[in-house]
Amino acid sequence: MNRKTFAAVPGFLALLALAACSSSTKSTPPSAASTAATEQPVHGKMQAPVVVNAQLEESSARVTVRFDSPATGVRVSVHGLDGLTVTSQPTLAEGVNFPEASTASYDVAFTRGAGRSHLVVSVSGEFKGAQRSRVASFAIGTPTDAQRSSNATKAEGANGERIKIMPVDPQ
Repeated sequence: MNRKTFAAVPGFLALLALAACSSSTKSTPPSAASTAATEQPVHGKMQAPVVVNAQLEESSARVTVRFDSPATGVRVSVHGLDGLTVTSQPTLAEGVNFPEASTASYDVAFTRGAGRSHLVVSVSGEFKGAQRSRVASFAIGTPTDAQRSSNATKAEGANGERIKIMPVDPQ
C-alpha cells in the first residue's frame, strides 16, 4: 500500500496544479465599463480647462474663451499660420485672473493668406495650482490646389494610422 501511495501522490499533485491553472478557476478581468470608471487613461499632455471658440469673418474674428476652472496669471495670445497675419495686438490678455465659469471675448483683426490659412489661439496660466495651456486653431478659406496636393511622403504608423512626413521648408 505504501508503494501505491507514493505513486498516487505525484499524480494527485499534478492534477491539483493543473486545476489551479485552468481557466475555470481564474478570475475574470474587469469589464471595460468598470475599468473606465475607476481609471481614466491619460492621452497626451494635460490641457487647461478652457473652451476656445472663434467666429471668423473675412478679416476679423471674435475669440471667446470660457474658463471651466479658476485661473490666475492667464495669457491669451493669437498668431497666424499658412499666410494669415494678425494685424491687431497679438497678446489679448497678460497676467489676468478669471473666476470659474467666466467668459472673456476678444476682437482680432487679421489679413488672410492665399487659400486656407489658420488663426491660432493660445491660452496659458495656472489652473488649480498647476501650469496648464491649450492651443486651438481655426481654419479660414478654401485650400488652393497647391495646398491640396502636398509633396509629403505618406506612411503608415505602427497602429495603422496615416502619417504625412513633410519636407523641411528652408527659409
